[in-house]
Amino acid sequence: MRKIVTLVYALAVAACLAQEPTSDSTRLPSSPKSYGACIMRDGSVHGINENERFAMHSVMKFPQALYVADYLSRKGLGLYDTIVVDKADLMQDTWSPMLKQFDGKKSFSYAELLELSLGQSDNNACELLFKFCGKPNGRSSESHPSLLEDGRVVTDEGEAKAVEKYLRKLGFRDIHVRMTEEQMHKNPEKAIENSSTPAEMVRLFEWFYHHKDDNQYLAFIWKAMADCSTGLKRIPAAIPEDARIVHKTGTGFPLPEGVQDMNDAGIILMPDGSHAIIAVFTTRSPSESVIANIARQLLEQ
Repeated sequence: MRKIVTLVYALAVAACLAQEPTSDSTRLPSSPKSYGACIMRDGSVHGINENERFAMHSVMKFPQALYVADYLSRKGLGLYDTIVVDKADLMQDTWSPMLKQFDGKKSFSYAELLELSLGQSDNNACELLFKFCGKPNGRSSESHPSLLEDGRVVTDEGEAKAVEKYLRKLGFRDIHVRMTEEQMHKNPEKAIENSSTPAEMVRLFEWFYHHKDDNQYLAFIWKAMADCSTGLKRIPAAIPEDARIVHKTGTGFPLPEGVQDMNDAGIILMPDGSHAIIAVFTTRSPSESVIANIARQLLEQ
């Protein structure tokens, strides 16, 4: 199987170069582990570098959202419960459509934050979900602390990494969430600390497919990701005309040479009622079309 998959990917790269002008903007990076991909369809899983670790970037917002759904359920909080946000406390020099929505202070519901984080990949919305539902280091919002008899204030997550702890409970061990958006913004080289293998991300999406109707929170996340407006030139560009996709993209910080990490992962809902799940992670990629070409080759196998 490994030889077959490797050959298919060699053909995928050749097809990519044949379909696009042979310029620096379309070539796959030369490093053998500069990209990894995995597809699950009809119970079959295969890929290339599918068990290698890649920085998730904003694909991280998908497992974070699953954790938030669990957190809201455990705390008895509703999707339309609100928190007050002070614009002065937000990152100003980052991708954040919510910054255009208000000045001063404004109330946002958890539903609005999830829509912004998943549908528009808003970094401030993601940061607020960490702040109010549990940071990677386990320190949750001060809105829901526990007071011990000796006067110490702790959260119910203790010192565990909140999102990772939840993922481990589900059985996923190759997805790591250890940095907030603000921490990555200050130290871009640390983005790899939020990592996943393509194979594990595919498995997480498969879990989501089977549990999307378990409660209102997961159903809401499904809809938000189905309405995702980012990465339309990535996997969405490769799917059949009548198919739909539920996905999350991720993009790294641009480098001086004009390349950056680019990712996409999600569930493709085929017109015949079947589904396929694809995750493509690339490093130092010159173009979104690289992801589209890899996804197209996977679907044509």
